[in-house]
Amino acid sequence: MVSVSGALALVSAGLYLDGRTRFSRDLKFGIPGLRTKLWFQRLVNNNDISMYNRFEDQCLLRPYSVALIFEAHSYTWRDLELASNRMAHWYKDRGIGPKDRVAMFMSNSPLFVISWLALLKIKAVAAFINNQIVGPVLLHSLKTANSDVLVFDYELRGALEESIQGIRELGYRTIVTVTPKEQVLTRFDEHFKGVEERFFDFMDWQECSAEGFSRASREDVVIGDAVALIYTSGTTGFPKAAVMDHGRCTLAISVWTGICRITEKDRTYDCLPLYHSAGAIIGIGQSWISGSSVVLARKFSTSGFWKDVREHEVTLIQYIGELCRYLVNTPEDPALDKAHKVRLMFGNGLRPDVWRKFQERFGVTTVFESYTMSEATSALFNLTSGEDGAGAVGFRGPLVRAFQGGLRIVQVDLDTEELVKDKDGYCIECAPGETGELITLADSKKMENRFVGYYNQPKLSQAKLIQNAFVQGDQYMRTGDLLYKTKDHFWYFADRAGDTFRWKGENVSTAEVADTLGHVEGIASCTVFGVSVPEQDGRAGMVAIVLKDTYWEEDKDAPIPVATAAPVERDSAAGGDAQFTLATVPQKLNEKALDEFMDRLAKHAIKRLPSYAIPRFVRICESELEITGTFKNKKVELKKEGFDLEKIHERLYWWTPKGRYVPFGQRQLEELHAGRARL
Repeated sequence: MVSVSGALALVSAGLYLDGRTRFSRDLKFGIPGLRTKLWFQRLVNNNDISMYNRFEDQCLLRPYSVALIFEAHSYTWRDLELASNRMAHWYKDRGIGPKDRVAMFMSNSPLFVISWLALLKIKAVAAFINNQIVGPVLLHSLKTANSDVLVFDYELRGALEESIQGIRELGYRTIVTVTPKEQVLTRFDEHFKGVEERFFDFMDWQECSAEGFSRASREDVVIGDAVALIYTSGTTGFPKAAVMDHGRCTLAISVWTGICRITEKDRTYDCLPLYHSAGAIIGIGQSWISGSSVVLARKFSTSGFWKDVREHEVTLIQYIGELCRYLVNTPEDPALDKAHKVRLMFGNGLRPDVWRKFQERFGVTTVFESYTMSEATSALFNLTSGEDGAGAVGFRGPLVRAFQGGLRIVQVDLDTEELVKDKDGYCIECAPGETGELITLADSKKMENRFVGYYNQPKLSQAKLIQNAFVQGDQYMRTGDLLYKTKDHFWYFADRAGDTFRWKGENVSTAEVADTLGHVEGIASCTVFGVSVPEQDGRAGMVAIVLKDTYWEEDKDAPIPVATAAPVERDSAAGGDAQFTLATVPQKLNEKALDEFMDRLAKHAIKRLPSYAIPRFVRICESELEITGTFKNKKVELKKEGFDLEKIHERLYWWTPKGRYVPFGQRQLEELHAGRARL
């Protein structure tokens, strides 16, 4: 019999050891990981690896339960199955078969999901084309898909019409809209057009057979076969098409479901673009494992987000990038902010300066943050409900490392972006607290570490790989991301390798600076980058800031714009709410409020940042920062413009030796070029 004092001693010892090793946290990832591996191996052994089969499993288990909710309409598993059967027959009748590619240029809607399911059913491959791109970037993406069939939503026809000659030259012979014919012909400008006047045809898939396709027809699907081609976000150039295969996608959605404990009783809110892996593979795909219902939004809207969540009794919300920042920056509503049933939020890119603000304001207790990329060979996960681990993109205790090896943080030269090697030519692993580049094992012999690469781009795929990183014969994938880990097994994102810059002999992480400045009251959003300065080594930090609406006021001295007959559509960069107005009231910055803000910004920077990391230039933006469809800031144009007064007509400030920000104009620019400025 153990005495009370002995029992207390054992409990204390257990708590101490758990605090040191965080074994209980390790179990949250290790157990679902082990279950997934065993389950996945059974699928492989039974020739049952097709991701479509996971959807079919739910159709058999709960045919008349709600699978998808979209704009007040509900669709059961049976509804989606029959609709995708019809569309699959349409594709098959046009000669689409196994491994053939079909370019999908579509918005979020049930038709996107139905088209994807139809192609999976017949073992064809959907190429998800970003619906925000136009011109050369659109043509590049369509060329990479290497298809001759293009399906699109009618509302996106403008982008296709302006590039139709180039699209035809790429070999696209079948261009059809999935938008119902009767809906298109209700438009006055389409009603009187003849067939020869349209560059597209109608996809009359509803008239096809609803007969299903046998499960046996997909037994030859292997783990390396493509589920879809999904394009990278294109923050640094033309997007690349990553091959999302049945093996990795099935593993991913199973791990998500297991760690988040998603069941058929849950409802997930998915407002992310379906052309991206987060919105489609994770947001939609997890329901094919769990049986949960997905509440799908056409796009993210700050005003519609919580309204949808409350109306549909959502229990899980999905986020990415700066989405949570936009929600935190909306006006507070104490009566409604916590009036919901959300138990968990999952996604990636939740920055530390927003993390706790979001949880505290909206009362979402648990966050499942992850780190991965479309072409990645591994991933990081962090499930946390409090301060412990907030801000980390991953947790890798002993148990997780045992089941999921192959992630290393290694030293990198930030100037050349070359990996640092030891005397024997091998990579040098970073110590806890030391920032380096994350590399992940790329081993074709291990199902969980396979590198598939980019479709139709072998040179770009090979450029991501390094051989003989730690031993002869090994192979790793370079992520291009800088991370660091702590002694208590948490891993944190630091920056993109190309974004980190050197100033005064020190490395400056743009992400860390942006996170720090993001705590200054008044900032709606900001992004940090390095700019070249005449007669100076390295790059100086510059921050572009969007201020909250309270810093703007009506400009009574400006001429009142004349109203036009046609409404002008205004849509925020956050994917927010389109508004229609006949005239825009001129706005100007409140000078007193701006001066007070710049003073607070300087004091905060001095207090929270090392001197070399304080941005030397500040740009006050008059419009939203340009972002990708997945809520990542685009910095290319900002870097090009720098502090060039001929290109910039917004407020600029620079840092003085007195520790203040003062306006930057032509005189200051001349001082800079003359080498008289002290930065």
